[in-house]
Amino acid sequence: MTTAAEAIPTAAETVDISGRAMLVALKISQWTARRLDREISNEVARLHGSDPDQGSFWKRLVPKDNPEHKALVKIVNAARADHYANTLPWTDEGWRLLPTANYLEYSRIMRGHAAAFEAAREAFFDVYWDVIQDARTRLNGLYRESDYPFPSDLRGRFRFALDFSPLPAKGDFRLDLPSAELDRIGAAVEDRVTRATREAMQDAWTRLSDTVGKMRDRLSDPDAIFRDTLVQNVRDLVDTLTRLNLTNDPTLEAMRAKVESDLTRHEPATLREDKDTRKDVATKADEIFREMSAFMERTEQ
Repeated sequence: MTTAAEAIPTAAETVDISGRAMLVALKISQWTARRLDREISNEVARLHGSDPDQGSFWKRLVPKDNPEHKALVKIVNAARADHYANTLPWTDEGWRLLPTANYLEYSRIMRGHAAAFEAAREAFFDVYWDVIQDARTRLNGLYRESDYPFPSDLRGRFRFALDFSPLPAKGDFRLDLPSAELDRIGAAVEDRVTRATREAMQDAWTRLSDTVGKMRDRLSDPDAIFRDTLVQNVRDLVDTLTRLNLTNDPTLEAMRAKVESDLTRHEPATLREDKDTRKDVATKADEIFREMSAFMERTEQ
């Protein structure tokens, strides 16, 4: 049987991914509900005889336990986590690679987050005046009416949007420049895409390796307590990787399938209760982790 390490090519192959992926940017903005109080910051500095630049006092404008605001924060965090889980790195700030194979699933997930964000935003607006009235008492001398935007202004501070863009290609230039300059620009674009593709696939391997490594570490210790998410995270990842294999790398797919077959067949309760099964899965996880580590070390050389 050929191992992952034995299957490593001696030289990286250039793969045209222009038809296999697009760029996507998740743009979320929200009211921070915090305000720097410079007056109090300076007062504290004077009290302690320190430089005002050494510390700042930030007011929490909405109570930490406000359920409507907590719901918004939870949705934003979940959306960002799913955005990263379902895309791959790209060199430009804010943009991620989205394989076309994962477009439908990614869009379904993000539409759900967008709808939840909108509903949570409206729920927060419904209690906004109550929050302001409560702040008069809660903040007392720290209360400033100017800290709280008018509802019409506040609405504009909440945004949930996705921007899509095609991948740049070497020949996508219609500029009035000398051919030598066009060739130089085209080569730079091609090099950027090549590097980004390599980094994206490395990210996919790293995700798989890290997740298997965590499972190995927890299961190898018979006394270690683990949650159901230990197994579910592996299941979610091997499912997602079927759509994130940007270059259709057969070695990655073979390893993904091996992880799915050997490490996800048992329920968490079984791994907790059956010591022999737990030991067996831990051993397989260790073998897979070592094989992946060897592969990644070879490809980085």
